[in-house]
Amino acid sequence: MCDAVTASVVMGVMSAGLGIMQQQAQTRAQNAQIEFQNLQAEQEYEYNVLRTTAQRTTEDQKELLQEDLINQNIFLANEALESDVAQLNLELQQEQKAAGQSKRETAIAALEQKGEIVALGKGGNSVLNLIADVTRKQAAYDYATDVNLAFTGKQIQERKRGAGITAAGRRASQQPYWKQTYFDPLKPMKRPKVKGPGMLGVASAVAGGVSTGLGSYPGFKEAYG
Repeated sequence: MCDAVTASVVMGVMSAGLGIMQQQAQTRAQNAQIEFQNLQAEQEYEYNVLRTTAQRTTEDQKELLQEDLINQNIFLANEALESDVAQLNLELQQEQKAAGQSKRETAIAALEQKGEIVALGKGGNSVLNLIADVTRKQAAYDYATDVNLAFTGKQIQERKRGAGITAAGRRASQQPYWKQTYFDPLKPMKRPKVKGPGMLGVASAVAGGVSTGLGSYPGFKEAYG
């Protein structure tokens, strides 16, 4: 009977030990899986951080390039406007100079005509009327010259206004680049490792060992007689 009891006890202890070892192996396997998953989550997080940084850098570069394009566009528009206005001012000065020259030539011609009238030696109202007629024609020509110059000045002023509108359109043709916002990736929540069997697991294994020992006792008793 002693041998059957001993064998049953040994069987129970071995069963309990095997149960504890199985629980420990399961714990190690679970922790290894958890550690692998945590490592994967950390690597994915680091990759997302790098990708977000690269995306933000790309957006910053796009913004800088667009700002540079806008500045160049504004500079060229201003240069073109300045050139157009200078050309129009020169054109107006040329028109003013031509009008002044024409009026001077008319004045000289009128003086010559008046001199010729006086040189004829005619007196009385006929001479005065002829001189008055020359003066009247000179005034009419000067008035027409001034009116034409005024119209030319108005046209040039409108062309300046048109050049200003064109320059404004060139400046507004490029709009600022609105950067796309990329938020920081969420940090992974690491799973904690599971603990070993503990008292409850050991107690369960011991209970299983006792049950196995008791269950094997009848067979050992019969075997040992």
